[in-house]
Amino acid sequence: MILITLLFLVIWVICDDRLLELSKIKSERIKTIELILDIECDEKWFVKRYKNVKLLRYLLFTVVLMNKPILVISFTLVLCAISYLLPSMILERKVRHKIRSVRYHFPIYLRQIQVLLQNNTVVKSIELSLEYVPDVLKHDIEKLNEKIKIDPTNMNHYVDCMKEYNLIEIQRSMKWLYRYQNFGYKDAYSQFNRMLISTSKWLRQSRIENKKDSIQVYQWMGMLPLIGVTFVFISAMMSVVISLFERG
Repeated sequence: MILITLLFLVIWVICDDRLLELSKIKSERIKTIELILDIECDEKWFVKRYKNVKLLRYLLFTVVLMNKPILVISFTLVLCAISYLLPSMILERKVRHKIRSVRYHFPIYLRQIQVLLQNNTVVKSIELSLEYVPDVLKHDIEKLNEKIKIDPTNMNHYVDCMKEYNLIEIQRSMKWLYRYQNFGYKDAYSQFNRMLISTSKWLRQSRIENKKDSIQVYQWMGMLPLIGVTFVFISAMMSVVISLFERG
């Protein structure tokens, strides 16, 4: 096992440059994350991610030279993998948080659109809504506004809006807005009302989920004193056991 690990390390060092270049290739998931968070994972981000693993590689080399058990070597390899995946995991956590926020705020935004549609077209309503749109939706709605001003009959502008969040309710709502804009008001408005009824249920579910998340945070905070007392009790018991052995 030690020889295999040493061989693995040698091959790893030799292939460093090639592995670094391979690690810079953006997966489809990374591209989606960039769209959702409105960021760019530049070369520095990829280099830093690989450097973190390289630092742990030296730890693995030291562990092998010290002839440590296989379990320790395996643990160090797992640590290398976690270090490589951690930056992506942090971004994924931010994505989940943003999607949850979008899911919560979008039905509220639709209510604003409904009020504006009483006296305006969809294009004008979206333009007027920019003053009130929640921050988490602002960038996406601004892009939509720019596109439909140029070509309001293009369905792709509506369908592509916030498509990266993969929320069926948003995609359905955007299609209804397109229909309302381009195929008459009577039928589309009745559909739009049905959509608002369904999004009311969606909003209630989002509020319940947010409330559950808040309760879970407080539950963990409530567990901290219990964990502290348990730690103190275990420490005290260990001290008693050690003193008994010393007397014996």
